[in-house]
Amino acid sequence: MKKITLPEDYMLVLRLIKRAGQEELGNLAESLAFDRARLMHIIQNLRHKGLILVRKSGYNTSWVRLSSKGWRAIALMPQPRPAP
Repeated sequence: MKKITLPEDYMLVLRLIKRAGQEELGNLAESLAFDRARLMHIIQNLRHKGLILVRKSGYNTSWVRLSSKGWRAIALMPQPRPAP
């Protein structure tokens, strides 16, 4: 797999999912301070690329986790720069 290039906010979402193992969409939006529409756009694109899996759980709850392709991709991503 070649190095993957994604927008910074997409990589941020993937890193947070990786750290948590899996994450509920509402909690993810709150943790990132993204509005739900923006997060859903990112989630749909990451799902389309095969980097995450989404599982519905109940009426208004969805959980996301990295797919095997997502795990490989995140290992190839450039590491975030430390804050000065």
